Amino acid sequence: MMATDIEYVVRALGGEAPTPWTINSARQNHEQSAEWLTPIDMRCPVAKVEEFYIEGMETRVYRPTSDDSPRPTLLWLHGGGWMTGSLNTADIIARTLASAANAVVVTPHYRLAPEHLWPSGLNDARDALSWVRNNIDSLGRDPGQIAVGGDSAGGNLAAILAHESRDNQPGLAAQVLIYPVVDLALTSAEYPSRTLFATGYHLELADLIQCVTTYLPENTDVSDPSVSPIRSATFAGLPPAVIATADLDPLRDEGRLYAEKLQQAGVSVQYLNTRGLVHGGFDMLGVSPTARSAMAGLVEALTQIL
Repeated sequence: MMATDIEYVVRALGGEAPTPWTINSARQNHEQSAEWLTPIDMRCPVAKVEEFYIEGMETRVYRPTSDDSPRPTLLWLHGGGWMTGSLNTADIIARTLASAANAVVVTPHYRLAPEHLWPSGLNDARDALSWVRNNIDSLGRDPGQIAVGGDSAGGNLAAILAHESRDNQPGLAAQVLIYPVVDLALTSAEYPSRTLFATGYHLELADLIQCVTTYLPENTDVSDPSVSPIRSATFAGLPPAVIATADLDPLRDEGRLYAEKLQQAGVSVQYLNTRGLVHGGFDMLGVSPTARSAMAGLVEALTQIL
């Protein structure tokens, strides 16, 4: 499906036609909203933040303390619909997870659409995970405690990595998915939340469609598990999962169904759905008590695994 099909799909699913936008304005808006929702001085302190390049990607490593005792290492992949987002927008969640979960957090800035279509960003995520594995002695120093995670589009990439890493040893210790996009089949009727919250709840149906049609090359098979991880043939053997959804989010129901599929396959899952929260809510720690409560629940669930 191409971007020219957006208006048809939106109207077919009961939404309003999207307003014109540009990729530059979308990226700028994402950066500005992150700074406003949780200003720098309200973010969790960590002992050290290192910036460098891995495989050509700008990357940050967050260290919660100055000692080098073994601890979990979390590869965190930022959201933004595969089109927006950066190390700066990832900073809010990355700092919180590093500090509260006592983990070394690695955040790469993978390539974005429309300049780089699928699977460019996914390949970058794969390279980043490989780098974490190969350099674990300078990170958390525990190869048995490597986890992947991400929010929204980053949750999509993290879920795919969890599937692909199933047969690698040592396996991943956990997957942390915050309102993940796990099904890129836009016309699927399996998720009432996509129409219930099509407009008026921060992330709108038109936004979702714009992201997917910009990210995927023409004629991409959306049933490919490397596109839609919920379409995987099996979920058995995947790492323990923490899946958090927002109750007022078009993506809520696919996150819930993904958690159910994992549980049915015997995977340990902690599913957290926060009432009153919209998509992007975990970036709102500076302005929302509900967001802070949701993050506290997520950290508690994660520390039970790692």
